Amino acid sequence: MNCSVKYGSRSIPYVMNVSNRKRLRIIVKPDLSVHANAPQEFTGDEIMEAVQSKAKWIARQIDAFRDYHPYPTPHQYISGETFVYLGRQYRLKVIEGPMVPAKLRGKFLNLAVENKEDREAIKKSLDSWYRSRADEVFNKYLSVSLKVAKRHGVKTKPKLMIRDMRTRWGSCSNSGRVTLNLKLIQAPVHCIEYVIMHELCHLVHLNHSSEFYNLLNVCMPDWKKRKKILKRVTFPLNENLPKT
Repeated sequence: MNCSVKYGSRSIPYVMNVSNRKRLRIIVKPDLSVHANAPQEFTGDEIMEAVQSKAKWIARQIDAFRDYHPYPTPHQYISGETFVYLGRQYRLKVIEGPMVPAKLRGKFLNLAVENKEDREAIKKSLDSWYRSRADEVFNKYLSVSLKVAKRHGVKTKPKLMIRDMRTRWGSCSNSGRVTLNLKLIQAPVHCIEYVIMHELCHLVHLNHSSEFYNLLNVCMPDWKKRKKILKRVTFPLNENLPKT
C-alpha cells in the first residue's frame, strides 16, 4: 500500500507492508524508497502514526543516502569495470582462453573465459571467486574474533553459513548458527570484524537489549565507528544494501 508522510514542506512517499512479523520496522533503502513493515495486528492508522513519529529520521536518512551514496550502474561484466574486494577497488581484466578461476594481480582482477562476450560465464566465475574468498576470510576473522568473545561469555565456535542475503549483513539463529552475507566480502576487514563480533554477541544475548550492547562495547569498543564506515559501502543499482 502506497502512502506518504509529511515533514515540513516535504511529502515523503512510503510503502506500507503488513505481514506475519513481531515488530514494526521502518526502512529507508539506498534507492531512497521508504518501507514500513508492520505486524498484522497493527491498524493502518497505527502504522501511519509510527511513520509520522519517525519523519525527521526518515528525511535525514534519505538526505544521507543522497549525499554519501552515489550508486554505480549495474555491472556489465566486461573488461575495465571496477569490482570491490575487502574495501579496495580492482579493475576487471577478461582474457579469452581456457576458463580458469579469477585471480588478483596488482590492481587488476583477472579471469579467463572461452568467450569474452559470454557475460554469464564471467559473472559465474566472479561469483565463484567471491564465494571462495568469503569462505576463507570469514572463517579466519571468525576465529580471531572468537578469541576475544570467549573471554566474555561466548563458549563455543558457532557453525558459519555464507549466503547472499538481501536485507542483513549477518544473523544468528537460536541454535547458535551464524550466517554472514556474501556481499560482506566487499567491505573493509574492520567492518567484517564488526559484523562477526555483532553476531557472536548474539550467541549470549539473542536481542538488541542494553545487555547485548554492553557486551558488544566490551568486546569491540570502537564498533560504532566500524558500523558507520560499513553504512557507506555501496553496491550497483541492481543490488540491495543490507542492514546490521
